[in-house]
Amino acid sequence: MSISYESHIYSGTHMICDIKKIENLELLNDISQLKELLDTICEKNNYTILQKTEHVFEPQGCTILYMLSESHISIHTFPEKEYIAFDLYTCRSYENEGLCPYLEIYDFLIEKLNAKREIPIILKRSF
Repeated sequence: MSISYESHIYSGTHMICDIKKIENLELLNDISQLKELLDTICEKNNYTILQKTEHVFEPQGCTILYMLSESHISIHTFPEKEYIAFDLYTCRSYENEGLCPYLEIYDFLIEKLNAKREIPIILKRSF
């Protein structure tokens, strides 16, 4: 059976980031600063926040999830590993295959976290 990609209708773009070797370790346990980071991303990209939830783990680390009208954004921190798992999925359509806003968000995170730059995984999702 052959698959025709021409008939796929895209539902959005999903960026998955493994952000490693983070030098700004203070930020990894600061839920307020991390929420400010997510708020800035949402504000700059005109994402509509529907709901926020968070959890702080003992002795360290946290998870933050924003439900957006466009879909979701999440951060899971692992301070002991100098690592954050970051996930962003939106149903927005962008020019240039939608990569520019996502790469700008990735660059913003790398700069704020002072982390090792790698290549984020960016997927086109389809119905």
